[in-house]
Amino acid sequence: MRISKLHIENFRSINAIDLELDETTVFIGANNSGKSAIIEAVRIALSRRWGQRGTGFTENDVHLVDENTDPRTAPPVKISFEFIEPVVNSWPADMVADLEEIMIINEVGLNKVAFSITYTWNIDKETFEPAWEFLNQNGVPLPPKRRSINLSGFYDYILFLWLGALRDVDSEFNSRSRNWGGLLKSVKVPQDLEASIKETLDLLDAQLLEVDPKLTDIAKTIGLATEIAMEDTPGAAKLRMLPLDVWDMLSRAGVILRNEEIRPWLPLGHHGQGLQSLSVMFLFQAAAAQQLAEELHEGTEPIFAIEEPEAHLHPQAARTLWSRISALPGQKLVTTHSPYFVQNVPLHNLRIVRFKNGETRVSAIPRLIPSRLPWTEKVNNLVAGRGIKEFVKNQTTETIDILCHFNKALSDDLAACWSTEADADAVKGEIETLRRIGRVLISKDDENDLSFLGRRIRGEIFFARRWILVEGISEYLLLNALGQVLGYDLDQHGIAIIDFQNNGNAGIYAALAESFEIPWHMITDGDAESEQFKKQLLNRGFNDQDLADHFSTLTLPNSLEDQLLADGHEMLLREILRDIGVNQAMTCTIEEFSKKLKGKKTAYMSRLAHIIAKDTGLAAQMPVQFVSLIEDLKAKRI
Repeated sequence: MRISKLHIENFRSINAIDLELDETTVFIGANNSGKSAIIEAVRIALSRRWGQRGTGFTENDVHLVDENTDPRTAPPVKISFEFIEPVVNSWPADMVADLEEIMIINEVGLNKVAFSITYTWNIDKETFEPAWEFLNQNGVPLPPKRRSINLSGFYDYILFLWLGALRDVDSEFNSRSRNWGGLLKSVKVPQDLEASIKETLDLLDAQLLEVDPKLTDIAKTIGLATEIAMEDTPGAAKLRMLPLDVWDMLSRAGVILRNEEIRPWLPLGHHGQGLQSLSVMFLFQAAAAQQLAEELHEGTEPIFAIEEPEAHLHPQAARTLWSRISALPGQKLVTTHSPYFVQNVPLHNLRIVRFKNGETRVSAIPRLIPSRLPWTEKVNNLVAGRGIKEFVKNQTTETIDILCHFNKALSDDLAACWSTEADADAVKGEIETLRRIGRVLISKDDENDLSFLGRRIRGEIFFARRWILVEGISEYLLLNALGQVLGYDLDQHGIAIIDFQNNGNAGIYAALAESFEIPWHMITDGDAESEQFKKQLLNRGFNDQDLADHFSTLTLPNSLEDQLLADGHEMLLREILRDIGVNQAMTCTIEEFSKKLKGKKTAYMSRLAHIIAKDTGLAAQMPVQFVSLIEDLKAKRI
């Protein structure tokens, strides 16, 4: 079983969040934003710690609104899960039969188990107590008869495996550890082979002891201790140079590695932290495979919770981790701080975690947006006849679900399905509202474009607090220089500058920002191309009112170079082009110079940005749209 939906309430930094979880879900965000709190809530609930020895919770897990809140009077912790089969009849019949008392059928005919754990202060007992309940379709606890199943019967179908961010090879590769020790104990040695091994060990041990007589003397001396401890019946001591039996030998097993054939074999602890961390993670995988092999209940799937798998790894290794982790069987919940790891994660698998206004919040790209529009015969003919993928019929409500953003032309075509109805104008307005709301939906084409064009910056930008969207590298360099000289370092304040024209298109990044609730602003040139960028945004579903606070251009019809010349920087720019080897930079006409300048965008701006970063007066004379944006950010006006 896999977790389809997760609700966490009043737990640590979390007031209340609802999450839909994928086969692999990746949580990213700043330190102390609440990523680990989400993983820990799942771990406590599913690792069976609570209800055995202690509760798994502590009073420090209770969400406190402020420093004066008493956890005993605060609302209780609540963690709820929904496990829903992916398609009808995909769960094994034996599992369905075993869980029949707690299983329900949802609105589309899929088997479902809903489970909730609470942690509440008991006034009479003066202690915190956990409680568990299975729920019906409406989230109401099932009657006692329906949930009479022993809790362990439910847990027989849950295999939860957790790997924390702090990975220590000495403790993980220890015979007493759960994973390594479990693997060693699973080794089956035939009795006749075990006897033969013990005989060989005894023989070799005796031979080693005979090498030097002082070994026997040492044993005799230590044996004197038995005369004191055992009084009239003294025992004896002997040295054991080799393992005593097969388990003693297995328990001393360790891992040795070498990087290449010419390098020596060395114990794992003698290698770098990155290789040690990776080895622990793959031990985790091997242990999971062993537990699954021994699992007797068909239908049990592992649920992995992995914190910071990229720890101590170089960028290329971090990039390759996604394919390794996503290939693990079952469900994976992952936290990461690595933009290199995030680069390869599909956008729908990302969850951005923030701590805002005293509580944890999570943003994600929705899979679909439901509507109230009925799925009529005309709608069906439109969709089927033209192979439209943006709309799909909701089988439960028989209404239209929006799967992807759609343009104005398709909006008009859909509205035409009601053109003869009395409420045609109202329907058209509702469709336009849907188109605006649907701008946040990311299509496969969007994803493919960003995978190809945006790979260089995809990972980094999702850790930013705000995006500034610009046309190219020149604006990127200019904004960074302005931030530096005006006392508002953009990196320090979590501002990502995205040169969208080199990495996708204007509409995609604005939509992503809206999906993930990232504040954004776009500055373009004032030339004819800026109109095309605005059309991309409008065609995406944004309207003029949306763009009023997000979209600005340089003075019409100026490009950045035209604007710099209009602002009086001709001589400085001529000197810069001369210094980088452009012929006749000081003597050509202004028309020719403008062409030369536009042909050396990155080269001239690299020099100009370096000068700006050291000259406050020059910075103030740069295009007002860029300067005002930095000043507004600095003043926290936007």
